[in-house]
Amino acid sequence: MKNTILVGTYDLVSWENRHESGAITYPLGPDAKGVISYSPDGFVFVHIMANNRDNHSACNLFGGGTSEIKDSAIEHISYCGTYEVKENEVIHHVSVSPFPKLVSSEQRRNWEFQSGQLLLSAEGLKVGNEKVEAYLIWRRVKNQHDI
Repeated sequence: MKNTILVGTYDLVSWENRHESGAITYPLGPDAKGVISYSPDGFVFVHIMANNRDNHSACNLFGGGTSEIKDSAIEHISYCGTYEVKENEVIHHVSVSPFPKLVSSEQRRNWEFQSGQLLLSAEGLKVGNEKVEAYLIWRRVKNQHDI
């Protein structure tokens, strides 16, 4: 399948983790914000963060106290790389991420369009001692050049 089916930029609608126990959790809160973009030349860019995060004491990307830096890292996920679509699966080949274990990894997601929105899901993720299924719903952003 050609990669072009997913091309576009999407805003995060919701991200929930469904646990084996039946519990549903929201890793970055029920109002997390995010953007994922699939480019025509085969690149993917993902940024997700908790909403209403505390400001740092200084406007300096490399400054702030230890707790501010830790909170920023815990409340934000990002990576980029290339992607390929294989039937109902999209594989993100991560080349850049602030989380070193993601670099050079393959992030596999099932995908489908439901009610005009993109649903990405991942099964078998470990959270603590429990397996979870992650469900992320994305809404396509209107092309800014058409406004």
